[in-house]
Amino acid sequence: MERIILSLIILFVYAVEVVCFSFGDSLCSSHDSLALLQFKHSLNATGDHQYHCPNYFDDKTTSWNMSSMDCCRWDGITCDGFTGHVIGLDLSCSRLEGTIHPNSSLFQLRHLQTLDLSGNDFSGSQFPQGIVQLVSLTHLNLSYSSFEGRIPLGMSHLSNLVSLDLSDYSYPSIQFSQDVFNMLFQNVTKLELLSLSHLNISSSIPMNLSFSSSLRHLDLAGTNLQGELPKTIFLLPKLETLRLRSNFDLTISLPKFNWSSSTHSLRELDLSFNNVSGGILNSLGNTFKAIKILGLSGCNLAGPFPEFIGNLSQITQLDLSDNNLDGKIPEFIGNLSQVTKLDLSDNNLDGKIPDVFSNLQMLTSLFLENNNFTGRFPSSLVDLTNLQFLRLRNNSLSGTLPEFEINSLKTLDLSRNQFSGPIPQSLRHLLNLTVVFLGQNKLSGEIGAEMFSSMTNLSILDLSNSGLSWSGNINTTFPLLSYLALGSCRVKDFPDFILNSKNLWILDLSENEIHGQLPKWFGGFGALENLNLSHNYLTSLDHLPWETMMVLDLQSNSLTGPLPSPFCTSTSLYIINLSYNNLSGEIPNCLFTSSWLMVLDLRANNFHGPIPNKFPKYSRLMHINLSKNKLVGPIPTSLVNCTSLRVLDLGNNKIHPTFPSWMETLQELELLILKSNRFYGPITAFQTKSPFPKMRILDLSNNSFIGSLPMEVLKGFKAMMYMDTHKSGVEYYVEKTVGFGSYLVDKALYSGLYVESVILVMKNQETKFNKILKMFTTIDLSRNKFEGEIPKFIGNLNSLLLLNLSNNNLTGHIPVEMKNMSTLEALDLSFNHLTGKIPEELASLTFLAVLNLSHNHLVGPIPQSNQFNTFSNDSYLGNSELCGFPLSNECGKNKSASVPVEHEEDEPSFLNEMTWQSVLIGYGCGLTFGFGIVYLIYRIERPRWCIDSFETITREMIYIILRGRKRRRRNFH
Repeated sequence: MERIILSLIILFVYAVEVVCFSFGDSLCSSHDSLALLQFKHSLNATGDHQYHCPNYFDDKTTSWNMSSMDCCRWDGITCDGFTGHVIGLDLSCSRLEGTIHPNSSLFQLRHLQTLDLSGNDFSGSQFPQGIVQLVSLTHLNLSYSSFEGRIPLGMSHLSNLVSLDLSDYSYPSIQFSQDVFNMLFQNVTKLELLSLSHLNISSSIPMNLSFSSSLRHLDLAGTNLQGELPKTIFLLPKLETLRLRSNFDLTISLPKFNWSSSTHSLRELDLSFNNVSGGILNSLGNTFKAIKILGLSGCNLAGPFPEFIGNLSQITQLDLSDNNLDGKIPEFIGNLSQVTKLDLSDNNLDGKIPDVFSNLQMLTSLFLENNNFTGRFPSSLVDLTNLQFLRLRNNSLSGTLPEFEINSLKTLDLSRNQFSGPIPQSLRHLLNLTVVFLGQNKLSGEIGAEMFSSMTNLSILDLSNSGLSWSGNINTTFPLLSYLALGSCRVKDFPDFILNSKNLWILDLSENEIHGQLPKWFGGFGALENLNLSHNYLTSLDHLPWETMMVLDLQSNSLTGPLPSPFCTSTSLYIINLSYNNLSGEIPNCLFTSSWLMVLDLRANNFHGPIPNKFPKYSRLMHINLSKNKLVGPIPTSLVNCTSLRVLDLGNNKIHPTFPSWMETLQELELLILKSNRFYGPITAFQTKSPFPKMRILDLSNNSFIGSLPMEVLKGFKAMMYMDTHKSGVEYYVEKTVGFGSYLVDKALYSGLYVESVILVMKNQETKFNKILKMFTTIDLSRNKFEGEIPKFIGNLNSLLLLNLSNNNLTGHIPVEMKNMSTLEALDLSFNHLTGKIPEELASLTFLAVLNLSHNHLVGPIPQSNQFNTFSNDSYLGNSELCGFPLSNECGKNKSASVPVEHEEDEPSFLNEMTWQSVLIGYGCGLTFGFGIVYLIYRIERPRWCIDSFETITREMIYIILRGRKRRRRNFH
């Protein structure tokens, strides 16, 4: 028997030698070599860089060629040492792009156990259905490769899978049907790692679904999960990582029994932006004492700092941002000696920042922005030798800045505080700084490029509105500079050093003293996308980098003449703001033909002629402002193609003839201003039962409309009815405005946003508001020729804040039903022919701050309660039969309260002695309106570009921007 065994061994060795000799020592299967070469030739290796890949890219397929048919020696290939079959293929971050067809030779590699195609660009390619043929797969990674379409049911038959990663941020994303999702858990019982983050699952997880007991890592973040999370997930014995972030319709609670924290394996838990029940927080401190990473951002935590945090002695990363925590930072934070990242941003924490950080010597990231901290810069932060990212943005910190000795610092954000004094000289020695935000402070002195010249990796510098003066140029370069903001820094010329900043992406030199034209070299920027040169003295649009421009803000300069022809060749522009200049001529047709344009603001120029009737189908225009020009003719009917339009301001032109009832199809329209034009005729009933359901601001004043008040139209204004008056959110129109440009600095930094604004008139005075609260609702139909009675239905507009029906020919009584307009703050019915008494019931309007009933034919006593006791004589002038306080005409006596005044067309259009500012400030219990610019760390802080918008600036937009302009256009949504 031993001889037989020995003979077989010798025969086997001989056979192996023959095979090796025949193939030149190759172990690779020729079948597999040919399949790999065919797969290589079906794709291109010229794809754009992916943001989650390393800084370097390795096209592994370069080594695949016919001169070396031993595929086992090719990059990215792993072979079975015995059979020579390819069992591993790693082409991650290889710049591949193209389509993987169902019959691709890739699926001929039937022995594959590991397949990694992550970090490539297969946009436009459906999810590779042939994957289901690779039944030997144990590890599959297709993450961040932009596949589209549905996951096939056959995926659930890959029962050998141990690791599956399909995560992606692209749009459109991969979609899971609920059946496939459920079957995957039921059949693939060996799974240890499952990552499906930001795929579209959009379903609930059945409560009785069985999960693999081997699961160690489960990532379902941003998958639109719904319903209640099965509690059995928390009981998986080997689970170490659970990520459920940003499933806004998912409810999460912990099982209600005692757990053994010493045996539970969970080390990372992210429940951010979910519906987390209150009880879960009380259990965390006792249940997960060994947890190292905890994310509870956006979980509606309220009140004092959670005490259970003090029990997490092994915590290394803690995120409690975007909650409603108040009070002071507790002392026990200093006991979390292992923490490396601490994020308490976007809360209501106040008081001085305590000196508890001295013990946190491992801290690398500290984010305390967007709170209410006061006092000086915390001295304990200066001693943190490992600190790399420090953000104290948007607090009320004051005093002078310390001398920095944190040589490890990479990001320093102290913007939007009240720091004063000069810049510390030690700043120039922080050689590792890449991001510097010092804007929106009260600093003093001069600063120049020499302060930053030793920072060879500087990529973001923002000194806008810091109080500092830019001292000029020196011979230095910043080759990695991508974002520069020197707004309101007394800059007199374009900084020469940006000439060599080939990666410059965002440039803000607004509100400075730059005169004349742009330098010729300015047009050579190959990456510049967002440009803000507003509020300077520029005279020409020449030398702009048209090919790359996406956001252009040149408002309030000295531009003259017609728009230059490059506007017709630029295909990248999404936002154009040329308002408040002296531009003239007709608006070019080409300006409207782009399907990419979202914001067009040409107000306050000298454009004349008709508005081009060239709005394309599927237009993405959201905001159009052509007010204060000399435009004539009708509103073009192709505007119906702008189905996303939210703001349309054509006021102060010469547009006519009748009201465009066909605009009822614009269901997203929220603000419509047609004031001071030449419209005439009645506003007839629309065909749509509920036209303009989202309308919040309607201004048709100073035209020649006739007939009855258009109540049939107003009945469609659902946004002016049923508003939750107890809702406290400060929600702005601008939140939905899409942003362009981003930079990943832990959290996304957004730029290139557009501040929507509106000009409202009171007492012939125009007031511009750069932010309009979502709760701000107004109707102005004044200075027309409307007649008849005020319909009782007006009382149904119970969310209306401002109503102006003055200077018309209205008759009849003031409707008692107006008592239902409980949020009304300003009412102007002056210069009409109203009769009868002022309804006593109007005294219930406790928010009413401004009232003008002057110059009517009202009679009887003035209501004597609540807000009516605050109004002056001017509210009632020209009503000789009114009596009672505040008039001198006592009720029951025949003494005139005032001298009648004839109806004059040139009287003020709204409220006699008040201004819009006083209305918006509010009186008594009235709403308080803050119209300042609010800038959070997610956004850059220039007042005309940058506004809060995370929920509207989606992950998809970030991904699109970072993939480059070509890919951005193909995937843009």
